[in-house]
Amino acid sequence: MPKDNYLFDQFDRMCVHVVEGAKILIQMLESGNDYNESAKKLKAIEHEADIVVHEIVSYLHKTFITPIDREDVFKLAKTIDDILDLTEGAASRIKLYQPKGVPEGAKALGRVLLEGSKLVKEMIGLLHDMKRSEEIIKHKNEIKRLENEADVIRRSILAELFRCETDVFELIKWKDILEYMEKGTDRCDAVGNITEGIVIENT
Repeated sequence: MPKDNYLFDQFDRMCVHVVEGAKILIQMLESGNDYNESAKKLKAIEHEADIVVHEIVSYLHKTFITPIDREDVFKLAKTIDDILDLTEGAASRIKLYQPKGVPEGAKALGRVLLEGSKLVKEMIGLLHDMKRSEEIIKHKNEIKRLENEADVIRRSILAELFRCETDVFELIKWKDILEYMEKGTDRCDAVGNITEGIVIENT
């Protein structure tokens, strides 16, 4: 396998943005105010990640030999970017909808997304050394557990909202926001699956 750390360094850069975005979303959920400024910061981070994706694609057009399969590079870059896109999507909807309050379950779901994002960052960092495949697989399995937990949390929140929320508009707002957050954890899991495949192919 060619020794070329450029792509792995770029993936690392993207994951830093993913974690930072999840932290800002948590701040929005836990503070309950200043939605506009936080959403603006997250949008800027999402834009920075898009630039990294563009740089990766440009690099691939100029490079004949890559350390991992080209298709895997595209899939990994896109899926990591999807996590941040969905996180930003949740934040932009909080800004747009200006919900009256934040359910405790939504905060819990945000923390799961943040934890999954951090694990993705750690797992992608391990790709620099394919010999650490066991650690990578452990991270992948933990990310899967979090994805399952996120699904349970989202369904639990919705069930409670349907039982207790008297304002139908608030219910609609949170149904949309929660869907973006849960999909973010789905994409964390997808990154884990892609990374596992890369490790299997290269060890």
